[in-house]
Amino acid sequence: MDKPAPNPMPTISARKILDYISDSIICLDESLVIKQVNATAQVFFDTSDSVLVGRPIASLFDPKAENSLLQSLHKCLREQHQITEHQARLHLANGKVLSTDYTVHPVQEIDAHTLLLEIQPIDRHLEIARDSQRVAQQIASQQLVRGMAHEIRNPLGGIRGAAQLLDSEIDDPALKEYTAVIIREVDRLQHLLNDMLGPNRRIEKTSINILEVLEHVANLIQAEYAEIEIVRDYDPSIPDLMADKDQLIQSFLNIGRNGAQAMDGKGELVFRTRINRQQTIGNRRYRHVIEATVIDHGPGIDPSVQENIFLPMVTSKPEGSGLGLPIAQQIIFGHGGLIQCSREGDRTLFTTFLPLETS
Repeated sequence: MDKPAPNPMPTISARKILDYISDSIICLDESLVIKQVNATAQVFFDTSDSVLVGRPIASLFDPKAENSLLQSLHKCLREQHQITEHQARLHLANGKVLSTDYTVHPVQEIDAHTLLLEIQPIDRHLEIARDSQRVAQQIASQQLVRGMAHEIRNPLGGIRGAAQLLDSEIDDPALKEYTAVIIREVDRLQHLLNDMLGPNRRIEKTSINILEVLEHVANLIQAEYAEIEIVRDYDPSIPDLMADKDQLIQSFLNIGRNGAQAMDGKGELVFRTRINRQQTIGNRRYRHVIEATVIDHGPGIDPSVQENIFLPMVTSKPEGSGLGLPIAQQIIFGHGGLIQCSREGDRTLFTTFLPLETS
């Protein structure tokens, strides 16, 4: 009896393999027209393959800026040998300036010469390293705060109980004022500890739309700061994600209020959403990530606290508690995401990354 033929191993297309590569891969013909790109290249140029394919690659760069990459492409076509450049500054047509390493590979086909361009953004690699540091920092911060809360709560409870007993034993109103101060200050410290610990309930994920969350936050900020103008720059095609709606509202409200306060309650506050592909958060890479950015035109974060603004009690505001942004980060971290802060010109950007994967 013949044995059944084994099932053939499933094959993966070359295009699919390219989409898993973390570097931008661009295939060009002899006229330097784009024939194929991978998913990472679409993220790099901030547009889709349907827009990129068929375009001259020169159209993706600023024509006024010196561009060593285009020179390397022409040289590689002419001399037919691999060219590699390190720390090259690429000026994109969309205004971005990125530090990259790139390699141009000549590919000999039957009737034509083509090129394979590989771009590695150095800035992005550095940002991934900083993200990993932020994740480690967030974990250490949470552990420290929980440990402190446990050590402080017990003696605070004892102080409050003793003050209540003392209050019941004395009749002098002047002395009762002292016990009232003790009880009130203990309650204030308890409230501060609860704020430092962040949300005190488990994340309850349901299917939600990020635009509904941002619109709710925008309406709350508009009601609180009448002179703030909310500018909406939404991608309406973003799919729903699994998240805790109430907690996300709290996180974005903390960020939005921070921006409104930075502008003294006047000015333009931008809410922007995009989809990122092949995004790394911490040490995990996601195929699709929601990028939700709150942009203000305030003076920016004091450089002395820039790297630590997501740690509890760190603030440059005279009357700030230093808890709003750490709580926002803690909530997003609990959803597998991360918040980044950056400065572009006269704008401060708080960018929240939320993975779309449900697992």
